[in-house]
Amino acid sequence: MKYGYPEPPWTYSPKEVNEWINAVYGGHTCTRCSVKKEKRWLKNVEIDIDLNVEREVKKPSTIIMKAIASITGHEQVEEHFELIPTAHIILRALAKAGFKKAVITLGEHTIQRERIRHAIEDMVHAAKDGRAREIKIRAENEGTAEVIIRTLHSKKHHSIEIKMSRIMEKNFQQFLIYIRKRLQGEEQIR
Repeated sequence: MKYGYPEPPWTYSPKEVNEWINAVYGGHTCTRCSVKKEKRWLKNVEIDIDLNVEREVKKPSTIIMKAIASITGHEQVEEHFELIPTAHIILRALAKAGFKKAVITLGEHTIQRERIRHAIEDMVHAAKDGRAREIKIRAENEGTAEVIIRTLHSKKHHSIEIKMSRIMEKNFQQFLIYIRKRLQGEEQIR
């Protein structure tokens, strides 16, 4: 031992090497630290989507109705898109986001299933007549999601309106990615 330090490590065993390092550079202790990741929840999320499709403004039959509709903003807009495939995409996105139960209202038909994938199949069978202009979807898991898809709506409203009471941030991102890949349109998130 020279100058109060033990000899260099190349002449000793691993235990003595560790003692030498602690003597020269000071002792150190390794403590394990754990980072707790909390699930981040988003609450009261509203998404409005206007699809990039052909639009036709429905004109009222009388001049008075036309004036009232233009002042109040209740002019009817008809968008030309397929209702069932759009609902199918939304339902698949909800399934990706972790929603399980679904209640679908398609005109007079109401479909209630424990699994969204089964509800999609039943929705296709219920929509044989093709006269529906609106589909309402209510999906549940740890929160609820309410979706309204309309082909005929007022200018104040949007063709797809989604309201989620509570959803995990990770699942919300998956939902948005799925929708953005498959639906072309302008979205507003509130």
